[in-house]
Amino acid sequence: MSGISGSVEQMTQGHLRNVQQLAVFYTGHNNIYAINIAKVKAFIITEEVAINDTPKDTNVIAGIATIRGEPVTLINLDAWLGLPALAVKDYKLIIFCEFNHKKIGFLVKDMLDIVEKTTQELRHTEETNSKITYTTYVKVNNKDELCTVFNAEQLLRDIKWTDDGSDEIKKYVEEKLHSDKLILAAEDSGVAREVLSSFFEETGLDYEIYTNGTLLIKRLEELNPDKIGMVITDIEMPGTDGYQVASFIKNNKNLSHIPIIVNSSMTTDAVRGKMNQVGVDGFVGKTDISSLFKLTKKFLLK
Repeated sequence: MSGISGSVEQMTQGHLRNVQQLAVFYTGHNNIYAINIAKVKAFIITEEVAINDTPKDTNVIAGIATIRGEPVTLINLDAWLGLPALAVKDYKLIIFCEFNHKKIGFLVKDMLDIVEKTTQELRHTEETNSKITYTTYVKVNNKDELCTVFNAEQLLRDIKWTDDGSDEIKKYVEEKLHSDKLILAAEDSGVAREVLSSFFEETGLDYEIYTNGTLLIKRLEELNPDKIGMVITDIEMPGTDGYQVASFIKNNKNLSHIPIIVNSSMTTDAVRGKMNQVGVDGFVGKTDISSLFKLTKKFLLK
């Protein structure tokens, strides 16, 4: 684990170079997987933390670890991927992450590397396997090996930490909103697109959702900027990502007035700081319907 410190929140400035930094690791069965470093709070040596077993409905949840004085749910990725789960002691590391303000730890056999990939080097594959966001290639012993970036949104839904948002939408969307302006959204996750579509249908607003930032920017260039009420963007997307979408809008004098809301599961302070540097107007965690409704109302009815 040389070169990898215990805390990584200040580690990445990859968005400034239009790259994603990936923490590449081995699962218990030596499959090569990765996670965006911006989602990682720390790498923890498993034997150095107290881990308690807990009643659970699925073997995907391996127990509760105490990390930095907080209880953190441990996830066995092997079990979620449909492979036999190893004993907890056989996983050398815990990748400690934050998704949608929830703390979670992934049991991994060992770290392999931290690599940088342009968004063009990441192949989007969610359409063929909902558990996979991207695939790419990484060097292992001077050979190109396939590396899979797993779909965290799907995992959270599978362990029932999130759902389709219908209950939250009914609870927090207090009224229909009336505006003659259009909302544009970019979101590569099918799970998140489903929630956004349900949200906008309930509000009664006009909207268009695209699967990546490239398509959203193309549509922006076709429209009268004064007709656009708001842009909502994920951060981690193939092609043109959320950093690039926000930078494109805020650096264009004809578009810079358009409010930008970041809708992302990457909710660490480090990620928020990076998006604030770009000049976004709001940041909501995915499935945070209450905050999304308040910001939509604020910008569409001003």
